[in-house]
Order: sequence, then C-alpha cells, then structure tokens
Amino acid sequence: MPTLTVLSLCLALGAGPHARSPRPSRHEAGPHVLALVGEAERVDARRGASADALVEIENPAGSIKVVGWERNEVMVTGQLGAGASGLDFTGSGSRIRVGVETERNPHGVISSLEVHVPLRSRLQIESFAGSITVSEVAGTVKAETVNGSITVSGQAREIHAETVNGSVEVSGASKDTQVESVNGSVTVRGASGALQASTVNGRLEVSGGTFSRAHVETVSGSLAFEGGLSSGATLEAETVSGSVVLSLPANVAADFSVSTFSGSIDNAFGPPATRVGRHTSEKELQFSTGGGGASVSVHTLSGSITLRKR
Repeated sequence: MPTLTVLSLCLALGAGPHARSPRPSRHEAGPHVLALVGEAERVDARRGASADALVEIENPAGSIKVVGWERNEVMVTGQLGAGASGLDFTGSGSRIRVGVETERNPHGVISSLEVHVPLRSRLQIESFAGSITVSEVAGTVKAETVNGSITVSGQAREIHAETVNGSVEVSGASKDTQVESVNGSVTVRGASGALQASTVNGRLEVSGGTFSRAHVETVSGSLAFEGGLSSGATLEAETVSGSVVLSLPANVAADFSVSTFSGSIDNAFGPPATRVGRHTSEKELQFSTGGGGASVSVHTLSGSITLRKR
C-alpha cells in the first residue's frame, strides 16, 4: 500500500515549512490581506491567473475549501488563526501560491481558507491537521492531509487524494483516480478509466462507469465494487479480514480467479467454489464468462466473497 507520500508529508509539514524568508509584502499579496500575530484576522485577496494555472495551497491546520469558477483569477477569503504571521499569496499567470505563514508551531494555528480558482486549474493542496474540500474543478486535483477528511466533487479529470486519519470521498467523472486512507473509509462514485483505492481500517466502496484498470484493497474493512470493465481490463480486489462484494454487468466478458482461505464464495456467474485440499478450508474458483477478455482476481484471507450480476 503506497504510504510513502503521506509519511513524507507528515515529516515535511512537521518541520514547519510555513515560515519563509523573504516573506512577500502585504502589497504583493493584495490590498485586503490582514494578519496580526496572536490575533485571528480576516483575509480577502485576489490575483489574476491563467485558465489552467497551477495553484498550490497550504494550510497546516483548520480547513481548506476550493471552488472552481469561470473567472481567470484566484480569490482567497477566510480567517487566519491566532499565531499566523500572514498569508503567502504570490505568483501570477500560470502559477499561484497560497499559504498560511506562522511564527510558532504551525499545527496549533487554526485557519480557514476558501479559495476560488479557474475552472481548469491544476491543484496541489497540503495540510497536516485540516480538512480539504474541492468542488467544481475540471482540471487535476492532488490533495494530501494527515489528520483530516478529503472530499472532492465535480468534473476533475484526475484525482489523487491521501489522508492518514480521516475519510476520503470522491464523486465525479475522473478518468484517473488514486485515493488512500489509513484510518478511515474511502468512497468513490462516478469514476471510470484507471482506479487505485485502498484503506487499512475502514470500508471501501466504489461505484462508477467502465474501468480499464482497477486495484482496490483493504486490510480490515469491507470492500464493495460496482462497475463495468472494458475489453482487456484488469480488476484486482484484495482484503485480509473484510468481505468483498463485486457487482458486474451480467454480460461481462472476463476471466475470473477467486480465492479465500477461510471465508465463503457466492458466485452468481457460474460454478461454485471448490476446496483446495481435504485438510484445508481454503477455497478457490477459476472460470470465464462471455468468452473471456478482462481479468478479474479476488483474494481474501478470512472474508467472504460475493460475485453479483448488475
């Protein structure tokens, strides 16, 4: 399970990258940025940006809300928490940075930011102890936090979302989706194309269109997948102690490989499972439907497996 990115984020944010030198002046950040150390202050500023600008947003603790709009500008409103030294709002055109600066432990400075960005922006969002919400963005979204939930909705074409302690919920027409939590549920709705989704302690639920490549994995949570498979697609579903339910089109053309060590297998597409040997509870099942084509593998240690027709 890919946890290096999240762990690197923990270390990077823990080191406190929010005090920068030299710091941009208030005039550079816009005429309405207000911040006083030790006091919570409102912020209201905007900058021109290209239609597909890279917008980098960083807030160590609190909340980040990003909304796409039709204007070619970035607008930041919200409140900087007590202990913030200012807002780093710099750049123009193809690259804009928005960051909360602090002069003490950044994780204790609770700020709330609402950022409006051009509809086709490329977003890179980071927090440590904050929630992240993105809506109405049609570009790409990369969002990472450690202690907080992530919610992405809209028409983003690519979504990459990771958290350690919190849920991840993605809805929309993403064609390339990577979502991960350690302690939290993961929900994906409306995606298609390529998908990688995982959680350690939490439920994983996917419902979408037609997938060309999908890998879904949990350790101790249940897993539910509903979607179609393109010709030659691969679908891999794995759990340790959670149940697996796959809901596929009745006419799916695929080659199946299914096994569980101590759970049951319920197959609506054809033959029943058989035991691997007389002295083991392990069961396995291999069969094809519709002449084959796509590859479907499902494996659990102690969870049950159910294959359903949509």
